[in-house]
Amino acid sequence: MHEYPHSGRVTAGFFLSLAAILLLRIDPVIHRFQWFVAGLLFPFLIGMAAAAGEFRLANGNTLQGELTSADEEGIVVQLDVGGFTRREPWINISQPTLRELAQDSELRDFVEPFIEPTPEELNARREKKEILVRPVPTHFERPAELPGFFPGLISPIGLLLLVIVAGANLYAAYEVALYRQQSTPVVCIVSFFLPVLGPIIFLSLPTQQSSAEPAYEVPAEVAGAAGRKTTGMVAAKPSGLSLASMEKAGPGAAHSQPQIYNRGEHTFNRRFFESKFPGFFRVVVGEAEKDLVLVFKCVKNEYVGRRISRISSNELHLQLLNSTTEVSISFADITTVILRHKDAKA
Repeated sequence: MHEYPHSGRVTAGFFLSLAAILLLRIDPVIHRFQWFVAGLLFPFLIGMAAAAGEFRLANGNTLQGELTSADEEGIVVQLDVGGFTRREPWINISQPTLRELAQDSELRDFVEPFIEPTPEELNARREKKEILVRPVPTHFERPAELPGFFPGLISPIGLLLLVIVAGANLYAAYEVALYRQQSTPVVCIVSFFLPVLGPIIFLSLPTQQSSAEPAYEVPAEVAGAAGRKTTGMVAAKPSGLSLASMEKAGPGAAHSQPQIYNRGEHTFNRRFFESKFPGFFRVVVGEAEKDLVLVFKCVKNEYVGRRISRISSNELHLQLLNSTTEVSISFADITTVILRHKDAKA
């Protein structure tokens, strides 16, 4: 709440001013300065007149008295007839009175929101208000171009993809070298300089036979018993016995000298079993294989069978000895294959 500064002192100031004027007229010395003193007291008298004046309301009523209090809600006037008015809201005060009160710097902030501008003031505001015309861009900048293929390879994600592709390429080369019985270092080096293309080239080549194993000719009766034609030479270990030699030597030779094939020295796949044991694929085992058995030593188990009933690209089905039960054996689980006489000790 703002207390008006002249409240309660208007009457005392009026009498002091009157006494000063009378004193100037009585004293001849001071009489020279009466006009000078009167000029100094004139603003004070005007302020007192404004504080103690008429306050016209919007409904036509008039309040005669002194302004004692003013805030954002309205004013309180001490009436000349005695007493105080209730706080009159600013909206109930007439526009001429509001404009007069706005001349007081202490009341201006309270009064200005309720003063209605005149048509002249509105026109002046419209003339002062300038319209800012902003230039419209006619050319839009293109977004930054994405990096190309080769610059993207040197990014962290690109380098990670290169490492993954290179590792997969070398692993494929290693598997192709084992499958085709090629030199593993040669296949990996070629595949390193020719990614993807290197493994495809070696995969399209025929399987290379081991040069350390001499060749022997498969007897016609053995190949015919297996339902195969004799087309050439088949590799065999120098110390091993072929089915034909065992047939000539009799059961005793097979009983004394079993054939042992270990992983690492041989690659266990469909081609290996079809070329090494063709007689064991027949439904009825021939004379050369009737006293022989195949022993498969796997990672967890060991199986003894008398014939191979089925074979695929990654496993075979073995019919167990003295039984009609068949077991499935994966090539990856086989560690050793032994061809021996059925009565020989394991």
